[in-house]
Amino acid sequence: LSLKQLNEYIFNSPQKASVTQQWSQSNCTDFTAYSNPDYQWDLVDCFLTVSHNSVANVLKFLEETVPNYKNLSYFDDWNGNGLTSMDLLAAGCQDVSFFNDVAFQAQSLIQMAQNEKFVTPKHVQTRSELLENQYDVVLSLQCVEHFERPLDYIDELMKIVKSDGLLCLSVDGFGWTPNESIGHFWTYYDKNNLPYTGKEMRKIVKKYLKENGFEMIKGACWNANPNVFKRT
Repeated sequence: LSLKQLNEYIFNSPQKASVTQQWSQSNCTDFTAYSNPDYQWDLVDCFLTVSHNSVANVLKFLEETVPNYKNLSYFDDWNGNGLTSMDLLAAGCQDVSFFNDVAFQAQSLIQMAQNEKFVTPKHVQTRSELLENQYDVVLSLQCVEHFERPLDYIDELMKIVKSDGLLCLSVDGFGWTPNESIGHFWTYYDKNNLPYTGKEMRKIVKKYLKENGFEMIKGACWNANPNVFKRT
């Protein structure tokens, strides 16, 4: 799908409502940006562009290194409200699952896939449905920073990657101000309940993955060009 089609999808579907969702965590950074409609939709456009480019970079890497990449099993962990799944389907991937616990978003995504005559993606409604060693490729793009305890989330991702499978991971930048924050936290916590800031997250996540048997096979800028880790 073109970026234009993705923009039309989010602006002309019930997904638009999800963009205005307010967050209530006491440790969560301020969301005053959402009170400005013009700035709000600038954020959406930026969000779509980053998501679209992230998947393009992953697919390029897979095309160059994995001959049968279209036949692998993929898990899209709520990236771009499901728009990552659309990019995978548009590229010809035949086995795509996605997690989304917002019913109307999931229905909208499935309907769009059917309208485009793609393979229908599989909807994972709860994380309890996920199994160990289930997917060849797991994508978590711009998600980690939205968890107050990112390493607990990384545990969930590592568990569902098959042996020799791939974890494609990007983490948002951390030079934010209160008016530029979308679900980030001022303070994060590690496995020992010790606090750290967002600026330290990439280093901590990379170290944790290495300690748990994931080798980085594609290093990148972490943002719109995701890193790829292989489960060894």
